[in-house]
Amino acid sequence: MGLYDRDYSREDQSWNPVTPWSRLNSGPSMTIMIIIANVAVFVLDILVSGSNPTTSVMADWFGVAPDAILKPWTWYQLLTYGFVHSLFDIRHILFNMLGLFIFGRTVEARLGRNEFLRFYLIAIIVGGLASTLRWTGYAFMTGLSPESVSPGTVGASGAVMAVTVLFAFMEPNAVIYVMAIYPVKAWLLAVVYVAMNVVGLIGVTDNVAYDVHLAGAGFAAIYFKRRWDFSRLDWSAWTDSLRRLTRRSPRLRIHDPQRKWAQEEVEADRILDKIQASGMDSLTKAERRMLEKYSRRKREANKR
Repeated sequence: MGLYDRDYSREDQSWNPVTPWSRLNSGPSMTIMIIIANVAVFVLDILVSGSNPTTSVMADWFGVAPDAILKPWTWYQLLTYGFVHSLFDIRHILFNMLGLFIFGRTVEARLGRNEFLRFYLIAIIVGGLASTLRWTGYAFMTGLSPESVSPGTVGASGAVMAVTVLFAFMEPNAVIYVMAIYPVKAWLLAVVYVAMNVVGLIGVTDNVAYDVHLAGAGFAAIYFKRRWDFSRLDWSAWTDSLRRLTRRSPRLRIHDPQRKWAQEEVEADRILDKIQASGMDSLTKAERRMLEKYSRRKREANKR
């Protein structure tokens, strides 16, 4: 699809910053794929831990340890903990996945599949850092061992909180039916969630990861206010760069304008998707120059 094939590039068309729901059908929903991954890990944990487990094998292996920040060889836990849930309380995974399903699809539609995945995974890492920094600091101040102050952290709730708060920023007046009965506006629901976690962090001594929830909420707020865009964290681009570095360059370079134009078309589509989701102000200078160059070449081609 080219620049002039899009509805919002034609005259007398009002641009709607909300991506149409039909765009969710353009490929597998990343929200659903994340939910499937969480459920698969939960089922696998049941299988490897036994029918009457006294401990969770997955939590022992992949939960973020309270002192993980001090052990670089365990830093993988800062991501993996977000896909592990308690075997001893089915509500843990049930409510997390329900919240992700309710709010994640809209956020994914606004950000796009790839950016939504990057946002979600980084939110997990931010929550994991908050957990290990809190418990490492607490152990240091009290003189206790990290293992004695916390059993570790598991669960997607920090990332789900980030998705929920980002949804509230994007759609503050959307009505959410709590318990399928009580209508509440999204912004108020987010405020209540954050307030409950602040109170829990200050005065409640239970196993709920309030610090992780608040880290996710704060990350989402900064992401929205600062108009962050993690499109530069494109793993396919990294692997392509590594492949180019490790292979011998051909002595003869073939100029292929068709391939170059096809690449520009793909990049222009990505930038236009970003404009549709976040507005012109979200573009970097390089993206603006590229879009101007593409638009100019397109106009010249139409004149021929």
